[in-house]
Amino acid sequence: MVRALFLATLLALAVVIAAIAVAPGIDLAVGGWFWTPAAGFWMSEWGLAALLRRVSMWPTIAIGIAALVSILQHIVAPASRQFMSARAALFLFLTVAAAPVLVVNGVFKEVWDRARPVHVTQFGGPWQFTPWWQPGNGRECRTNCSFVSGEASGAAWLAAPVLLAPPAARVPLLAGVAAYTAVISGLRMAFGGHFLSDTLIAILITLLMIAGAYRWFYRRPGAAPEEVWAARLARIGAPLRRLAGRPG
Repeated sequence: MVRALFLATLLALAVVIAAIAVAPGIDLAVGGWFWTPAAGFWMSEWGLAALLRRVSMWPTIAIGIAALVSILQHIVAPASRQFMSARAALFLFLTVAAAPVLVVNGVFKEVWDRARPVHVTQFGGPWQFTPWWQPGNGRECRTNCSFVSGEASGAAWLAAPVLLAPPAARVPLLAGVAAYTAVISGLRMAFGGHFLSDTLIAILITLLMIAGAYRWFYRRPGAAPEEVWAARLARIGAPLRRLAGRPG
C-alpha cells in the first residue's frame, strides 16, 4: 500500500511538472492567485502564516539532529543504550543531508538563478520570469534563488521517518505529511517566495532520494541488517575508545 502511494505520488508530480514545462504560464497563473496590484503578495503580512513558515523546518531539523546524535552515540559509546537503531539513524541523517540540505539548498538554489515570484516583472518586480527548466541569466538573482523550494523539500522529507513507523501507522502518517507539505508549499507560493514548479520539483527530488535510500538500506537484496550497521559504526569509534580507555 505504501509503495503504491509513493509510486502514484511520484507519477502525479512528474505529470504536473511536465505540464508546467510545456505551459510555463501555469506558474504565473498560480502565483497570480495570491497577488494583487495594490497589495502584492498580501498573505505575507499575516502573522500566523508567517510564524508557521518560520517554524516549518523545525521538525525536519530536530529529527536530523537526533539522527546525527544517534550516529555519534553508536560510534563513541556503542555499548550504551541506544535510542535509535544505527541503520535508521544513517538512513534519516543521510537523506536529510542529501535532499533538503545539499541538493536543494546547496546546489539548485545557488546555481539555477531563477528569480522568485515577488521579484519578477509580472508581479511588480524588476527581474525576468524564466520557466523552471531554464536557468536565470546570472545577472539578477545570484544566490538563494527560487528554484527549488527548501521548505517544500524539508516538509516532504518527513516521509522518511514515516517509512520507519509501524506498518499500520504509515498510511495515516503519510497523509499527514502530504497535508503538511501542501500547506507549507502553499504558504511559500502565497508569500511570493516560490512558483508552483519550484515546490513540486523539490518534493519530487526529495521523495526520489528517500525512495532510493530506503531501498538501499532496507529493501535491496543483500541489504545489511541492523547488527552490521551498528558494528560498522562501532568500528569507526574503536580507536577513540581505546585512547579514552573505554570498553566496547
